[in-house]
Amino acid sequence: MTGLTESTFDPAQAVFRETVPAGEPFIRVVKKGEVFRILDLEGNQAVDTLFYNAENPDERYSATNTISSQGNIYLS
Repeated sequence: MTGLTESTFDPAQAVFRETVPAGEPFIRVVKKGEVFRILDLEGNQAVDTLFYNAENPDERYSATNTISSQGNIYLS
């Protein structure tokens, strides 16, 4: 099993920050080369996420398909 790895990115350098209340939706285009982080401020919730290509919504990230094809819950 793998341990957590602390990010080397400095949060003070963020060009965008958003606090989203629990249960509320959020949408934003993440451009190529941008990095984002999802942080649970309350420490007791899961985050449901959907990722789509803004130029081609047929192209998307599917956690279910990724886990099935890798046979593992951890991305490699």
